[in-house]
Amino acid sequence: MALLQGMDLAKLEETIALHKPAACWMMPNFQNPLGSLMPEGKKRSLVALLTRLGVPLIEDDVYAELYFGDKRPLPAKAFDSAGIVMHCSSFSKRLAPGYRIGWAAPGEYVKQVIQNKLITTLTTSAPAPRGLANYLDQGGYDKHLRKLRQTLSDQQVVFSEAVGHYFPPGTRATRPEGGYFLWVELPDGADAMRVHEQALAQDISVAPGPIFSPTHAFKNCLRLNFGHAWDDRSERAMATPGKIATTC
Repeated sequence: MALLQGMDLAKLEETIALHKPAACWMMPNFQNPLGSLMPEGKKRSLVALLTRLGVPLIEDDVYAELYFGDKRPLPAKAFDSAGIVMHCSSFSKRLAPGYRIGWAAPGEYVKQVIQNKLITTLTTSAPAPRGLANYLDQGGYDKHLRKLRQTLSDQQVVFSEAVGHYFPPGTRATRPEGGYFLWVELPDGADAMRVHEQALAQDISVAPGPIFSPTHAFKNCLRLNFGHAWDDRSERAMATPGKIATTC
């Protein structure tokens, strides 16, 4: 399956005109579930479009540090001169999921964000942020990210090969340049919900395409997570839904 480069901006403009949203929430870098990476020129055009239309962009950038190339992809925020992009990220996807620690660069909406943060969470636990700050001061985070990126890149190759080995002929999968998701398109007629249900009965979880669509589209698609180390258990976890997909 070809590399995916984000949404159709012409269709986005049509949708905004029709529904008049208060804001747009997007993941330009390694979007979940497709793993798509929006090119820099398209990010620039996206920000220009939303600035012209007066629609704020909430940019979810939690996977950007998990890139497999030579450099981190720029966020849409890098092209924001009017302050309409609220850039958000977190340590949850790459360091400490349980801490739920993140940050935001709200642009011209900083006062509203601070006020809403105060209203919804008057205070936060101090030990976890302080421990994380100390870890960052020690310089170990960059080393951790370099190792994690290489590990995920290697695992993507192994999991992709497993898709080719265990899934039915005609199956296609994305080749993301970062993150840890594969978007798998089964042959026409395959039932992703059935694959999900039968695999779950064997304690194996795959995400069926329809849960990512308000119209229950992508009926023959699955999202697979290659964030776990490859071993006998993960090989079984790939072989089982592949076998189910072959027969459903």
